[in-house]
Amino acid sequence: MACMPKRVIFLDRDGTLNVDDVCVYEIEKWEWTSGAIDALKILQNAGYKLAVITNQSGIGHGIYTEHDMHVLHEYMNNELEKHGVHLDVIAFCPHARDDKTCDCRKPNTGMVRQVENIISDIDFANSWTIGDKEADVLFGKKIGTKTALIRSKYWGKEDLSAQPNLVVESLEEATEKILLKI
Repeated sequence: MACMPKRVIFLDRDGTLNVDDVCVYEIEKWEWTSGAIDALKILQNAGYKLAVITNQSGIGHGIYTEHDMHVLHEYMNNELEKHGVHLDVIAFCPHARDDKTCDCRKPNTGMVRQVENIISDIDFANSWTIGDKEADVLFGKKIGTKTALIRSKYWGKEDLSAQPNLVVESLEEATEKILLKI
């Protein structure tokens, strides 16, 4: 019996799950965005797999270590588990912003291989990418998902070359609109 392709929500981390404070790598600096945990639970209950895809250039720039990031992600996972939410995978790019050899920093698509190693048989056409930067939208378009862009300080309408399927104020609003489109 063949596996059914799985619908996945590809989630940016900073600015989507947590308040983006430029370089969040310490538990003390972690702050969930409003409604994020509930939104994740709703998406999970709707049958989506949850995959975080996060650029972590602070590692490549020597600001923090990969270990520091893993400690934060363990905290994040533990907090979510308390609410019955399970992240299926956290994929990350540790490279500096200017690393020309990197194929995983969004909008490049290398992180999708990390996700596919854990979640095989992904139904990209019925999956979504949600983030607060144009790089998130471009990543989603390159891998063939629908895209939701959360309003942020990082872009203005006149700046967007990629057109997302949805423009929203939060992960919570993205969740509501995605579920209406099912």
